[in-house]
Amino acid sequence: MSNQTRAMLDSIWPEGAIWSPAPDDDLDKLLDGIANNWDYPRDFLAQLADIRNPHKTTFLSDLERDFGVLTNNSLTEAQKRAGLSPLVYNRDSNGSDDRLQMALDDAGFTVQVHSNSPAVDPSLFIDQDFQVVLGGGNAYLGRADAFMGVLGGEWLVNGDQFSIGQEYTSQMGQSYLGDVGLGEYTDVDRTKKIYTTPTDPDSWPFCFFVGGDATRNGSGELTEILQADIPSEQQAEFKRIILKYKPIFTWAGLIVNYT
Repeated sequence: MSNQTRAMLDSIWPEGAIWSPAPDDDLDKLLDGIANNWDYPRDFLAQLADIRNPHKTTFLSDLERDFGVLTNNSLTEAQKRAGLSPLVYNRDSNGSDDRLQMALDDAGFTVQVHSNSPAVDPSLFIDQDFQVVLGGGNAYLGRADAFMGVLGGEWLVNGDQFSIGQEYTSQMGQSYLGDVGLGEYTDVDRTKKIYTTPTDPDSWPFCFFVGGDATRNGSGELTEILQADIPSEQQAEFKRIILKYKPIFTWAGLIVNYT
């Protein structure tokens, strides 16, 4: 029971011995019950003051739904609140590298946003390339001096897009040319759209990169971008922030490793 609410009741209660409740008598318990009953809506209304504050709200799942965030139970409550913060406090903006960098920093992602200026061919960093180094004689996979890795990244343009097709199981049996329906529908084939790197040099300035540390040459052109680590359970949040803050009509090249 709130002492404040009971004290308020006592202050407006009529004076006189007949109105003064003895400790734990029926009147005293009645006043305690009234105070408790008033406390519930009072506390509830107090919570509403922070209903849209991602760091204090007690309606966290409702606030996530309000901003189109699917609740990820693999994240801690602190991670969920940190991820909501840049969405809740987003200011109107036409998009910029600085705004995107600030949003990713606020969400706790250790990445860097790199503009492709002066523009170079994005395929240098995006298109996957297998790197194999086999050191020493008679090298084979499994030896300490054998190294294998994959370099590259992926394009984030308008979010994930999928095409849906039907899968069939072949059933030949006593078939002959001209038979119709030699298969049975078994499943749906859901294929994710893969964006290919633009080859038109005029489009390269509209590409930028999100990854680790980068190296530029004397002319300011990007020559190397290291991979940044992103927790797998935060992959959706990471991409959602980029799509929300990136400048319009741009392609984001993700040089990241989901751990």
